[in-house]
Amino acid sequence: MRGFLKYTFLLVGFTVVVMVLLDVIFTTIYHTGAHRSKIMWVRDMEDTTPVDYLLLGSSRVNYALQPELIEAQTGKKGYNLGMNATNVVETIALLEEFLKIRKTAAVYVQVDIQYENNTPDPVGEIPWMPFLHEKEVYKHFKPYKGPYPTYRYVPFYRYQKFGARIGAREAISSLMGSGFNYEESGGYIPLYGRLAEDKDFAPEQTVTTENKLYNNLIALCKKNNIEIHFFTSPYYRFKGNIKKLENFLPNYTNFSHRINERRLYSDQVHLNTEGARNFTEIFIKTYFSEQP
Repeated sequence: MRGFLKYTFLLVGFTVVVMVLLDVIFTTIYHTGAHRSKIMWVRDMEDTTPVDYLLLGSSRVNYALQPELIEAQTGKKGYNLGMNATNVVETIALLEEFLKIRKTAAVYVQVDIQYENNTPDPVGEIPWMPFLHEKEVYKHFKPYKGPYPTYRYVPFYRYQKFGARIGAREAISSLMGSGFNYEESGGYIPLYGRLAEDKDFAPEQTVTTENKLYNNLIALCKKNNIEIHFFTSPYYRFKGNIKKLENFLPNYTNFSHRINERRLYSDQVHLNTEGARNFTEIFIKTYFSEQP
């Protein structure tokens, strides 16, 4: 029995040591490696020059607006920091990370039928997991309890849990220098293909209740003298109800019905590259003064 207990103790001890070492290795890679997410890109920015604007939100801004075109037509410099599945929790976290390094004059935040979501998104939170040991990152997730203490304090667990997104393959790719050149496109990610089906988009979600977390985002912008605007990107044949966004948010513009051509969509909720250029033109005319 004594031998068995000794063997068990050694095995457990060895496992813990390995997990700690792997956690340190993976975390170091995500702090220093090639950019596999916009979070890594923002945290690694060396240029401290203030920008004119930031575009924030989910995939519906990630694939929808082209900073290169905005700069070419207006001379205004900014970034598309949209990230897939991001909601207000992750948006606030990303804006805070950016403001540690440089300033912005304005932010444009995409909101839609997901407006009422007031907890971290199960997908949108994953790119944040390598940085959860940091107090300033963890504070955004700590109020929701659940698995977050486990992700933070159990070595390597988060990398195992989310292996498909931040596991060995992603870490090795980052270590080997295989990252995304977000700087070249200003953060815009092109989406290809054309919507096949010609039908209405009638989501079950409706906007009926104010999400108080947006007050935190507004307060953060006010504290840093940042002008804040909210908008809804186009949908194809949208039949949803988001009218109350006009009451809940300041400086809100609804573009949900502005683009009607099916050829400009990759699916009912995302524009393709041609559609993104079209929407960027509309966005420029709405918000920016064009320069000759």
